[in-house]
Amino acid sequence: MKPLPCSVQGDEVLHIVVDSTGLKVYGEGEWMVRKHGASKRRVWCKLHLADDVATGMIEAVELTNNSITDAQAVKPLLDQITASITTFGGDDAYHQLQVYDALQERAITPIIPPRRNAIVWIDEADIDLEYPRNEDLKAIDELGLWGWNQHSRYHQRSLAETLMFRWKSTFGERLQSLS
Repeated sequence: MKPLPCSVQGDEVLHIVVDSTGLKVYGEGEWMVRKHGASKRRVWCKLHLADDVATGMIEAVELTNNSITDAQAVKPLLDQITASITTFGGDDAYHQLQVYDALQERAITPIIPPRRNAIVWIDEADIDLEYPRNEDLKAIDELGLWGWNQHSRYHQRSLAETLMFRWKSTFGERLQSLS
């Protein structure tokens, strides 16, 4: 996919939030699914968007089939952004090792809530691995989840939800073309 022109110029930095949504390619609507159940002929694509917190501009877009997870789409999204990124916010679907590795490669601070059953990642010698999510787990233990949300500014991730609402309000929930 062709990279979007970046809205950030020069030495400015980005604080991005990401999310994804399903777009229907083929199949019945949600009402029919609720009434009669899903048919075998439903086809979906996933739209992954990276949004700049400061401007609300879409900085990266990735359209995938529905078998690609949110975590698998992170690296292609990051590759599209040429500006310096300081923070990356996402929901717990992004709480995976491959996401943390991709962010660590680029020295990006993740703002991703650990899953409810998360434990500290350790290596073979039982030493805590140096991942920010381990620090997040410790902070949640100390501050509680609400305190961590405020301290980490995780609440800014709701801007990604707003972006998805704007997208679907403008373009709808169905893809009009495959090319």
